Amino acid sequence: MFQLIPKEHRGKYFAPATEKPVSEPKKIKTRKIYLAAGNFWPAFLRRLMVFFVLATLAVFLIHSASAVNQDLGRHLKVGEIIWQTKQVPSTNLFSYTNSDWPFINHHWLSEVIYYLLSLAIGIKGLIIFNALIILAAFALVWRLAWRKDYFIASTLAAMLGAGLILERTDIRPETFGLLLLALFLVILAKNKEKISWHFWLLIPLELLWVNLHISFIYGLVLIFFFFLDRLWSRRRAVYLLARQKKLERYMAQVVLLGLLAGAAALVNPNAWRGALYPLYIFGNYGYTIVENQSPFFLAKLMSNPTIIFFKVSLLALAIAFLMNLGRLRLFYLLSALLLVGMSWGAIRNFPLLGLIILPVLTDNFVSWREHFSRYFVKWEGRRWRGALRLLTIAVIFVILSTSIYAVATNRFYRDSLKPEQFGLGVPVGAGAAVDFLKQNKIVGPMFNNFDIGSYLIWRLYPEQLVFVDGRPEAYPMDFFQSIYIPMQTDNAVWQKYADEVYKINLVFFAHTDGTPWGQEFLRQMAQRKGWAMVYLDPTVVIWARDNAVNQDLISRFALSENNLGQSIAKYLVANNFFDAVRLGSFFQVVGFNDLALQSFDRALQLNQDAKQIWFISGTLYSLKNQAGQAEAYLKKAIELDQGYIDAYLSLGKIYYEQGNFSEARRAWQRVLEIEPGNEAARAYLDNMGLIPFKK
Repeated sequence: MFQLIPKEHRGKYFAPATEKPVSEPKKIKTRKIYLAAGNFWPAFLRRLMVFFVLATLAVFLIHSASAVNQDLGRHLKVGEIIWQTKQVPSTNLFSYTNSDWPFINHHWLSEVIYYLLSLAIGIKGLIIFNALIILAAFALVWRLAWRKDYFIASTLAAMLGAGLILERTDIRPETFGLLLLALFLVILAKNKEKISWHFWLLIPLELLWVNLHISFIYGLVLIFFFFLDRLWSRRRAVYLLARQKKLERYMAQVVLLGLLAGAAALVNPNAWRGALYPLYIFGNYGYTIVENQSPFFLAKLMSNPTIIFFKVSLLALAIAFLMNLGRLRLFYLLSALLLVGMSWGAIRNFPLLGLIILPVLTDNFVSWREHFSRYFVKWEGRRWRGALRLLTIAVIFVILSTSIYAVATNRFYRDSLKPEQFGLGVPVGAGAAVDFLKQNKIVGPMFNNFDIGSYLIWRLYPEQLVFVDGRPEAYPMDFFQSIYIPMQTDNAVWQKYADEVYKINLVFFAHTDGTPWGQEFLRQMAQRKGWAMVYLDPTVVIWARDNAVNQDLISRFALSENNLGQSIAKYLVANNFFDAVRLGSFFQVVGFNDLALQSFDRALQLNQDAKQIWFISGTLYSLKNQAGQAEAYLKKAIELDQGYIDAYLSLGKIYYEQGNFSEARRAWQRVLEIEPGNEAARAYLDNMGLIPFKK
């Protein structure tokens, strides 16, 4: 037996009591904590880092409710209908073109929650509520992944995950799915060795999830992956008991949970159809939306920071799993592979991947670090190790602090040309245009575009029905491909459906529509006879059919290129950069270049760092044969971005048209320095006889 000495020192300095002490115990000195003292990092430093990460994510989440002009309005209206009628609509309901088309509402409970909350706390309250839900999901999983001894690695994983979560921060039902995924990850992790009472909470959570959002399928898949992981870990015990014709109790409970969770998924307004809906929702999906596109496809069309986070995540996950080939956690491997695959196909899945990589990266790093700890003995003793850690922490704090400042001052949104603003703002959006409709009692049938349909449902249903709204699955696939899109590009199709089939009296169009068919429609409507523009603001343009019903309206509000300058003056004198840009973009599309330049010049007065606006204005001046102005604007764009390929190409064309061939050559050769395979630059130089061009 041992003497009564502190447990941690037994056998270390003393021999058993019957023997003579081997040596005198050394006096235990009070441990002092220094920033560079190995593993003994101050608790306040870790807490400060956690605070900064959460604060950074929070400032990104607290932004103006841009979703109001998208799906949120429809969610609120559907929630109101369900609450009042106590029934979930099973048809399209809101469109006069396909009102009876069957529709499975997989997020009806979210819509009821949003509606009731909006009555109590308004849209601004919903912004805060949405941010808290996402923060809670993130914090739960980060707490699961947190390793105090490796808090820098935990923090870096959290920053990477937060970057992916930022892809989807609007008020949407999928936010509930994010929280439930977090709860599933935490509960499954807590029960990987022994089943506790909270393991069975997954059943009611799955029942809740299936009525909140279609992402409920991930809950069932995680349970299945958990089953495979535990089966592999317990394979020997399962095998031995199976030989005795007995069940392994733990695995039997996991199987039972999976069956009950699957049964819970059937408890929804559409029963088995609702439970299987994730498997066939894209069977009738006739319209392409951005969030369902691959990040690699979108990277060619736009600049999106979250795509960079995704690419870094792919690299980090590959390294993490390769470092631990012999020690892989099957659950984390399968979950990561699933969500990488889903995110590869559609950026809307980025936030789900952002959650799973927290425990995956941290778990793999810690496993690798501890397995090879003997190789880090010399590293642990380096005097400069603490200084390097301190430097890493300082860099992290600088990145987080800079991010908070950039978002809180709206610099981030200005530089990236995003319409959101930090705070609880509710943008007017299409609200003023709808007020114009109501005040002047303009009647339908109405033609509107996809993006604005949900807002119109919120404001106009049931007085007016829409032509289309933002639910591709609520319309026949053929409707989009044979009617909606061709109406915007083919004048004959427009005349057939607008004049003969639907007898459209009004066009209500969000001119921020960036689709090729939407922009072509704007160009055609600006020149189309028999229609008069009666309203324009930074979001919406309205055309009325030139008929007896609308004569008084047209006589009072008709707009043309000649009087639009007076109409938009109130928007340009306001200090709103994005309003000026939107108006300028509309005028550019419809060919009103003088008005476009007027709007863009105002935008540049408000934000002189907007390289895209300098470039667009330069191309417009070039079209007006004002080479001097065009050259100045394009050079300014290049000054802001030395790698701006399009600006160099356009500048080279201006020099070429002026006969300044040496400068043209220099501009195009600069393009090839930036992008050696650029075909446009090679073609221009080939035309000058400088290089042979091969396609």
